[in-house]
Amino acid sequence: MPTAKPATKPQPTLPASIEVFRAGRHMDDAGVAHSFSEADLDGMATSYNPALREAPLTVGHPKDNLPAYGWVKAVTRTPTGALSITPHQVEPQFAEMVEAGRFKKRSASFYPPHAPNNPTPGKWYLRHVAFLGAQPPAIAGLKDIQFSEDDAGGAVSFSESVSAEPSTQEPDDMSKELQAQLDEANAKLATEKAAREKADADAAAAKKKADDAEAKSASFAEKARADRKAGFVSFAEAQVQTGKLLPKDKDMAVATLEALADAQPVEFSEGQGSDATTRKVSPAQWLQDLIANAPASVSFGEFAPAGGAQVQAGAAKGKSDAEIDKAATAYMRQHKVDYAEALGAVTASFSS
Repeated sequence: MPTAKPATKPQPTLPASIEVFRAGRHMDDAGVAHSFSEADLDGMATSYNPALREAPLTVGHPKDNLPAYGWVKAVTRTPTGALSITPHQVEPQFAEMVEAGRFKKRSASFYPPHAPNNPTPGKWYLRHVAFLGAQPPAIAGLKDIQFSEDDAGGAVSFSESVSAEPSTQEPDDMSKELQAQLDEANAKLATEKAAREKADADAAAAKKKADDAEAKSASFAEKARADRKAGFVSFAEAQVQTGKLLPKDKDMAVATLEALADAQPVEFSEGQGSDATTRKVSPAQWLQDLIANAPASVSFGEFAPAGGAQVQAGAAKGKSDAEIDKAATAYMRQHKVDYAEALGAVTASFSS
């Protein structure tokens, strides 16, 4: 019975919807206060276009938005008045660390309406979403991300979120640690892929070798069967020539020898008493020996047809064995005589 394969653990990922910002008065990293209405959040959601500029998921607030551990596919405003993102192309190792609680806080970074690099001048535009470890967000009181135990992509609940202008801080130690883990995981995946490809290539080569050997063996066996049959035909024709096998029985003899060719050898005793010996021979060989050592059934040297006249060999010159056999068989059936007498009669008729 085949062994059941262990269940494969689903690849970790982030929830399908994560709240990152709320309407209200918020202080940016530079200490400047900003007020945001729900209409402003609607503008942030509708202006976001990943084809213009796709916001990455980062660790901390890197000045160049790198490295990215995932991307924001869409931005929407929830019925409760929060700004929510839909993440995608998330690194599994990053998602696993978030689920493990390594990054419990989030902070959103925006391009202000008049920033030179804003892809939608005049409107706030999401720059990146930062995941924070020990570093507190600009606005306190955020709830941690909650993953359901049976679904790594479950709902996420936040009471508040963070708004912050682009920060100039360098990637923190947590970012470096995550990048090292990702590099190690990618190297392991590359090694495993190379091993699988080599195993597949080795298996394909072994199968081709086995197929070639099987085809060669089948060809050899087919030739051996053909050669064996040719030998049986040659033997039967020789016995017909010596008169130990009637021409009409040649095909049957060949078919019988072929049927016996694959039978297991038979062991038996020959002689009696102290002179007895054990012989082991195949049934096909035994039958050939029996035919070859039997007295001739028909002598083509001379025959004595009815009336006592002698018919010499060659009297039916010009007739083939098959023609003589056919005529003799018909004569035997018509006149109710044995084959030898019929053969003599038809041979005499051919010579007259």
